[in-house]
Amino acid sequence: MGVKCGVAVGAVLLLCRQAGAGDEPPVSYASTLCSIARSIEGMKAEYPQLAEFSAAAPCDGQTLAITYGYHTKAAPRTGGWTSGVPHPTEDGVWFFIDIHDADSMAEIHRQPMVPRYRFRDKEVQLLLLEGARTKSLHGALVKVLLDHGVKPDLPEDRT
Repeated sequence: MGVKCGVAVGAVLLLCRQAGAGDEPPVSYASTLCSIARSIEGMKAEYPQLAEFSAAAPCDGQTLAITYGYHTKAAPRTGGWTSGVPHPTEDGVWFFIDIHDADSMAEIHRQPMVPRYRFRDKEVQLLLLEGARTKSLHGALVKVLLDHGVKPDLPEDRT
C-alpha cells in the first residue's frame, strides 16, 4: 500500500512540473484554505461577530469552503444568492469563502455582482452579509485572502 501512495505522489509532482509549475512547490488548496481559516480565527479579539468561528471545520480536508454564520435568521425569499443563505441580525454576520474550478456552473459561483478572485488556476468566492451594528469584516477578509496569495480576478488579466 505504501508503494502505491509513493507512486501516486510522484505522479502528482510530475504532473505539476509538466503543467508549468516551475520551481514553485505543488499547490495544496486545502492547506491554503486552512491557513485562511486560521487567520480569520486570529481576528476574534477585534471582531466580536467571530466569537464562534473555528478553523477546525474548514481544515477537515473534505471541502474547499468556509461557511460561517453568527446570530443569523432565515432569509427572506426575494431572489438572488442572498435569499438562499441565512441573514445576520444587527450584530451578526454570515460569510462564505471557497476555492473552486473556474468552469464551475454551480449557481453560487455564477453571481454577477460580486468581486472575483483567483488563486493560481482556481477561482475564489467571497460572499458576505453583515449586520448593521457590526464592525465590517469585508476589508479584513479581503486582506486575509490577499495575504495568502489570492489575487483580484481582473478582466484584463484573463487569458
